[in-house]
Amino acid sequence: MKKRGVKKLKVVYSKEEALTPVGDTGEDKGMRRSIPGSNAFVPSVAGLIIAGEVIKDITGFRGGKK
Repeated sequence: MKKRGVKKLKVVYSKEEALTPVGDTGEDKGMRRSIPGSNAFVPSVAGLIIAGEVIKDITGFRGGKK
């Protein structure tokens, strides 16, 4: 992004620590299991959050009480 001249970028992220999935004790040696990185709804919710920010930026809405 630096090479393209982007000085400021709004992003969505979480400060929460990642949790170890229940049942992942490491006892299944030699067997690979597919463990999802997040719940199915998380990516779509992140998209909605950033879309809301885009709308606020376009309309100039800053929130707060009137």
